[in-house]
Amino acid sequence: MSLTFERLRDFLTAQMRMQHVYQPVMMRTLLASKGVATVKEIAKALLAHDRAQIEYYELITKRMVGKVLTDNREITIKQGNQYLLKGFDELSEDEIDEWPAP
Repeated sequence: MSLTFERLRDFLTAQMRMQHVYQPVMMRTLLASKGVATVKEIAKALLAHDRAQIEYYELITKRMVGKVLTDNREITIKQGNQYLLKGFDELSEDEIDEWPAP
């Protein structure tokens, strides 16, 4: 086994002190991306594991943007825990691709 592996294993199993998932998520992100990741990539990985932030944005979706697009603008429909884009099945692939990804 390599010295790097031994050092990482020792850190992960014996030294790392966690109060949140931050360190293991960053380590997993780096390992999954061949040892290199941008700050933005790590931040996105952290956000994906932050339940408080996910719950916050669920509330934003329900109370604000979902309400506006469903009740005020009638562009979406809410069914249970899902939102559906009205008329989506009428759009062509080119029409869908015309909208830029977030």
